[in-house]
Order: sequence, then C-alpha cells, then structure tokens
Amino acid sequence: MKKLLFILLCLPILGFGQKTFVTDDNFEKINTFKTLKFPSISTFADSVIYLGCENILSTTPTSFNFEIYEDTIIDLHQFDDRLNLSLKFNWLYENYWNIGVTSIDILNKESVISNIDLKEIIELEAFWQKDPESKRFEDPVRDDIYMEDVNLDSYLDIKIRSTCGKACYYSYWIFNPIKNTFEREDSFDALRPYYYDCKNNLIYSYPGGTAWYHHIYAYKVTSGGLELFQSVYYEYNEKYYIEIYSDSKGGTILSDTIYYD
Repeated sequence: MKKLLFILLCLPILGFGQKTFVTDDNFEKINTFKTLKFPSISTFADSVIYLGCENILSTTPTSFNFEIYEDTIIDLHQFDDRLNLSLKFNWLYENYWNIGVTSIDILNKESVISNIDLKEIIELEAFWQKDPESKRFEDPVRDDIYMEDVNLDSYLDIKIRSTCGKACYYSYWIFNPIKNTFEREDSFDALRPYYYDCKNNLIYSYPGGTAWYHHIYAYKVTSGGLELFQSVYYEYNEKYYIEIYSDSKGGTILSDTIYYD
C-alpha cells in the first residue's frame, strides 16, 4: 500500500506512460531523510538565481569584473566603504603565450599585507580586447577577475577563472572581515553556482555534464567555507531515467529508476 501511494504521488510530476519502481528500502529512507528539490538548470548560462536573498543583497555591493592591461593598483574603498584595502595586479607580458596577471598584492595603505600567487592556480593567459568602442581595443586584457559575494556575507570576494574546457571553472579568495584580507578557499574550487537559496543557506552548483548524465551539488555555507550537504545524479537513456540522491558522505538516500513504455 505504501508503494502504491508513493507511485501515485509521483505521477503528476513524472507524467503518465511511465513506470517507477521504488524499493521498500528506498521508501523508508525518503521518509527518514528529506531529499532536496534541486532547482532546474535549464536556464544556467553563468547566470545566478537568488531565492529569499533580498536582505543580504540589499547590503551587498554590486558585483563587477576588472579589466587589467598592465601593472595596476585599484582602491577597493570606491566599491565598498567598509574596506580600506587596495589590490595591486602584477602583469607579465613576455610573448603571446605567456601573458597576464601573475599575482595580486593586497595592500593596506601602501604596505603589502598578503599576496595571491596565481602562477600555480590559473592559466596565465590574456585575450584581446574585442570591444571596438574601448580605448584599449585589441590590447591584451585580463577581464575574468571578478568581485562577487560568493558566501553570502555581504562582502565581495575575489573570483578568478582558473581553466576552461567544456565549461569554465574558477578559484576563489574569500574576504575575511576579521583579518581584513582575502583568503584562499579550496572548498570552493569545484563550485559553479547557479542557484542561491538564502532561506536555507544553500548554494546549488552544476559542475557540468553531458546530455545523458550530470550531477548537481547542494552546499551549506559555513563559517569555514562550504560543506557538501546533498547531491543528485541524473542519467538519461532511451529505455529508462535514473535519479540517485546522496548525502554529504556519498551514501545513497534515494535511488529511483523510471522505465519508459
């Protein structure tokens, strides 16, 4: 009876003409551990959707990206009056294949308080300025260094594109207001956020995939960075469709297979 009730509840979502098989083990698990409803990635294109984030967004400066052409010092106070820091971008231009920002000095007044060494983290590559309206048209530029609040604390963090393949990935330096500097946060490296749920303090990340299978990860924001909360794996086939929900340790919460008629 429990199985039948569960299947009937799923029909409006799954559609008719499909069969779903849920084991007793899975049925018990779904009743003892609530699976997340993962937001659709159909609109994902390096854009981000926010749910219930009005309060934090109202106190957060607007995100932006730098355009760096040479050694440059930028005062961050102009973007956030809570900050008394500057960023010094150190530029290398040896040849076409060895060009870009090699490091960033974090300055408090005129003294360097820390350094972000990018040579071992990102691909050292700048591209040509393509905007014909720009005064630096066709000059090499690094325009993929962003200031963006990644961890929902109202302070802008540093986000830099590290590599690109089928998708682009980024490295992150999170602003620590207590230490008044930016700190490398390795736990964000696989993060490609597409949906922020501020009501539940969750970040949904789509690291990429294919037309046939992909993962989505849900992270909890903590004071120490991010902690994996739950994930789902989708696999599509001509004969069936699979959903596998896992907990933070990779243990299966729910596995469901839908066979097509």
